Amino acid sequence: MPPHESVSDPSERRSMYERRRIRVFDARHAQPQPTLLRNGFTLIKFRSAVHNLLDQDEVTNLFYSECARIVQSLTSCDSVTVTQHQYRNGYAGLPVDHPKSARPTPNGSEGVYGGIHSDVTPYSEPNWKNLVDGCHFQVFNLWCRSVKRQTIEVMPLSLCDPASVDPKDMICADSWNQTMHRNRLVSYRLAFNENQQWFHFPRMRSNEMLVFKQYDSRCTQPNLRCVYHGAIEDPHTRPNAPLRETIEVRVLALYEKERDKKQRVCRFQNEIPKHLPDGQESKWLVQYS
Repeated sequence: MPPHESVSDPSERRSMYERRRIRVFDARHAQPQPTLLRNGFTLIKFRSAVHNLLDQDEVTNLFYSECARIVQSLTSCDSVTVTQHQYRNGYAGLPVDHPKSARPTPNGSEGVYGGIHSDVTPYSEPNWKNLVDGCHFQVFNLWCRSVKRQTIEVMPLSLCDPASVDPKDMICADSWNQTMHRNRLVSYRLAFNENQQWFHFPRMRSNEMLVFKQYDSRCTQPNLRCVYHGAIEDPHTRPNAPLRETIEVRVLALYEKERDKKQRVCRFQNEIPKHLPDGQESKWLVQYS
């Protein structure tokens, strides 16, 4: 599917998504508790030394280092590289002066609460070619650190257990990089399936952080490489609860060198359909080279 924001026909835009009521389990009461190895996501306790998460120098110098140490500790990988961060602070589709509308962010990221998606596909690999230097790697998001050190109530993040996702329900989509504007990407959307199992951690506090997997070059099953996620409307949210203002950081965990990297990447990319539903050839813009 094309980038949602690039479709000018209102009826076509409406046809691209459906709103569904889903059952979301309280992960705080799940037994056993979700882990990176079993579920692709986990909640950790973490207290940052950063005083102002809107200060870009503090974020890139201190917070990045803290996030790198978290991933190193959780995975025992060989090395870690932090690539970017984004902010979320409001709703999309509202007038600019609306009190709940997303606002400009310090690093230029979009700021809106996102729908259901997974950010990384095999077509993302060339973007990190120099960073991974021929190694196997994983991509993680470290998410939901409130920039105002307050409990998160509005539009909490939900995560889908990868084992409950049917690969046939994974939809490839063009999208735009939010921190490098007009840089086109390929991401994943998800078709609704009642077998999908969704979780969230209600009322996350400022000393808690979600860590979840977005890609794994060592994983042969496409549904197990990533964790679908998105902001959800919690019917129990207080009417006057403050908007969620959060930061999320993307981290690469590097492992051993690959022996057949080009062949493996091409094999992964071949999972993605080469034709659109109407039979036209798909023109994905990022290719392995």
